[in-house]
Amino acid sequence: MPDVRLRPVQRDDLSWMVAMAADKEAVGEHNWCGAPDADELLGRLHHQFQCDGFLDRRGGRLVVLVDGEAIGDVSWRPAQWGPSEGSVCPAIGIALLPQFRGKGYGTIAQRLLADHLFRECGAHRVQSDTAADNPAEQRALEKAGFRREGIVRDAEERDGRFHDHVLYGLLREEWQAASAE
Repeated sequence: MPDVRLRPVQRDDLSWMVAMAADKEAVGEHNWCGAPDADELLGRLHHQFQCDGFLDRRGGRLVVLVDGEAIGDVSWRPAQWGPSEGSVCPAIGIALLPQFRGKGYGTIAQRLLADHLFRECGAHRVQSDTAADNPAEQRALEKAGFRREGIVRDAEERDGRFHDHVLYGLLREEWQAASAE
């Protein structure tokens, strides 16, 4: 079995991150909104890297490695369900290069990210959502231990129309029970 790990973004990663963002196949049909301006995106990525290395108190991005090779990234941002700080949870996402999809790496990477968020960041809940017409990511989340919680109707505008998303969640006690097995 290949060795799947997460590591912080390094300066050398920025160029492949820009190339990936500009490649429709690499971004994937469920996330493609058109090619970004490469110079502008590289400038924003450099700025964010200098400011916080893509890791701050409430969000971040880590590179997914398989046997030492960068194959994509996982990220998280705050999702707020109520006015208190305790109502904030990390919402995770993933982007893998096309040739590495469908091999189980995304499941492992998302499980590793959830482990990090529960262990290191003290999360009570971790959530994710994906397009309702993306069964591959739905399976990956379920294999990573997330539970399907519902449909968010017309959540995303893509290709000139609105698309539903499926919401997934993993609670600390569910993660602890699965970790104990």
